[in-house]
Amino acid sequence: MKTTNQQGMVLLVSLVLLLMLTIIAITASNQSTLQLRIASNSEQRSMAFQAAEAGIAEWTGAYLNDQVSLPTTGSVGATKFAIDQTKSRWDVICPGSSISQGSGAPRMDCFDLVVEGQSVCDGSTCAVTTIHRQGGQRRGDIQ
Repeated sequence: MKTTNQQGMVLLVSLVLLLMLTIIAITASNQSTLQLRIASNSEQRSMAFQAAEAGIAEWTGAYLNDQVSLPTTGSVGATKFAIDQTKSRWDVICPGSSISQGSGAPRMDCFDLVVEGQSVCDGSTCAVTTIHRQGGQRRGDIQ
């Protein structure tokens, strides 16, 4: 009977393969966690953008209905919006506004709003913020 002296080579090879599989599993787990964080951040940013859009819609609705007080802040669920009154204008000269508007003429209003939308709000703090501009183009003060 012939015996071979392998001295635990099968054990060493299996441990190396197990180590490689463990590294692959840890890398895959980290990648999936990273992808989940990216998707969550994208969703939160989209929620902040939608909050800013809701603020613009609420403001323009109040403006076009000739309400005396225009909304500058508000909240929708876990999102908030705030209109930056230092950078927003609603007295913008519209192109073509020099045309005389007689009775029954269509109304021509222009506005330039800078709205900050926030999401994932817990009380007074919000985790995600986005700035949304709507209206005329003012190229001098855009940062």
